[in-house]
Amino acid sequence: MASVRRALALSFIERYLLLVLALGSNVVLARLLTPTQIGVFSVSLAVIGIAQALRDFGIGSYLIQEKSLDESQIGTAFGISLLLGGALFVAALLAAPAVAGFYAEPRMELTLRISALNFLLLPFSTISMALMRRAMLFKRLVYVGLSSALVGASVSVGLALAGVGENSLALGAVATNLATGLAAWLVRPERRFIAPQLTAWRRVLSFGGQSSLTGLITSASMDASDLVVAKVLGFEPVAIISRAQGLMSLFNRDLMGAVRNVALPAFAGAHRDGRSLQEPFARSVSIVTVVGWPFHALMSIYALEVVNLLYGPQWFEAASLVPLFCLAGAIAAVNALTPNLLIAVGRIDLVTRVELLMQPLRVALIVAAVLVFRSVEACALAFLTSAAISLPVFWWFKNRALNDHGAVIMGYLAKSAVVTAAVAVPAISHVAFFGFERDIPIALWQCVGTLIAGVFLGVWTLAIVRHPLTDEALFQRFLGPLVRRLPYSK
Repeated sequence: MASVRRALALSFIERYLLLVLALGSNVVLARLLTPTQIGVFSVSLAVIGIAQALRDFGIGSYLIQEKSLDESQIGTAFGISLLLGGALFVAALLAAPAVAGFYAEPRMELTLRISALNFLLLPFSTISMALMRRAMLFKRLVYVGLSSALVGASVSVGLALAGVGENSLALGAVATNLATGLAAWLVRPERRFIAPQLTAWRRVLSFGGQSSLTGLITSASMDASDLVVAKVLGFEPVAIISRAQGLMSLFNRDLMGAVRNVALPAFAGAHRDGRSLQEPFARSVSIVTVVGWPFHALMSIYALEVVNLLYGPQWFEAASLVPLFCLAGAIAAVNALTPNLLIAVGRIDLVTRVELLMQPLRVALIVAAVLVFRSVEACALAFLTSAAISLPVFWWFKNRALNDHGAVIMGYLAKSAVVTAAVAVPAISHVAFFGFERDIPIALWQCVGTLIAGVFLGVWTLAIVRHPLTDEALFQRFLGPLVRRLPYSK
């Protein structure tokens, strides 16, 4: 258990540093690039993202969850990854002119062709990264993640300053993947060449086929808003939605990435050892929500201020969408670790089924909302509706693999809700004084004291309701002495 906590701490350190770096580069890029330029890159990334789901083929997850792993399986995973990457690279090059013609945007052709280079680079990092995650070598992964992100951010910002436009983002992504592959090879315990082979192709394809189908459907659904909105409303609304949804993704993608990086190998290791996953899963959900729900609440309350801080006044239109996406993100936080749990116990078939059910529904809702109402608000509401529907569906599928009556998780979620309310009360009171329909952001210095008060109330409430987070070693080490001095917290 100590190794899991240490791995989680390292993963969080990596993610927080990556988040700071990403926010810093985004603040600069949002002021160097126009909404249309960012929209062109976002739509190109959405097109590439669908192919990316095929390229991934679940190789990383397969190597992590496999009970017994030998050289033939590792070599086969590398061989299949190379074949898929090469095929998709050629397909993306050939399709680029047609895609650019469909959207009547010639700039997309070069952006797509630059982005296609990632298909050739990713196989050289996928295997090394997965093997290090399986071995819980997260300290080495921190070095890889930080160095590659720094390279990518430097390239993107430098090229944007040079006037390269939307392709500065595409070239930055290529630089990131190139640096990841090199750094992952350098920090591996054994820097040896993995010979590509196909001897264990049946076993890899059995897992990868279901994983690719799941990833393809998920990617198509997540990118549907960009693709449909760009065709119906134009590129600038795509950028507005992307910025609003990006604030939600700060938690669900960036911060939760730290948890998922550890959750899958930790759950898989416990399953291989024959230990029960009911209590660890319930506690994990409680910790995710007690961090995620206050985050989304504060982001919604101070949406205009956050948009102004990160992106500037030209993006104020995105502020009205932030609460809708954040509510969807708060709902998604409950389900965030369910796919990791199902894959860890060998039930990727259940992950495939739930995605086959939910993702087409999400696509249908988003497409219908954009075509009928022709507004970015309708797109955000459709996204929120799909998140609400997915909550009981994921719960039902989770119980197929890990059957429990839910009382423990529901009790933990109730405690997370109380903590969230305590954190949000000072911020709500503050914003109510200035008006919820304000057009001018509140000065940042005026928000700091309110946020500190909210965090203090939240920590106090954690101790009062005896939330599972208070039992964690990191909480006891850094906040334990403080909360023990507070009334009603013993």
